[in-house]
Amino acid sequence: MPADPKPYRHRFPKSIIQYAVWLYHRFTLSYRDIEELLL
Repeated sequence: MPADPKPYRHRFPKSIIQYAVWLYHRFTLSYRDIEELLL
């Protein structure tokens, strides 16, 4: 059985995930605050 080169699939593009992580660490925000900002 060949190994899948990308076994994990993300719901959002990598750039959006990186931006959310940056917001979380740069500002004192909760996950809910970040979710609302990204909407």
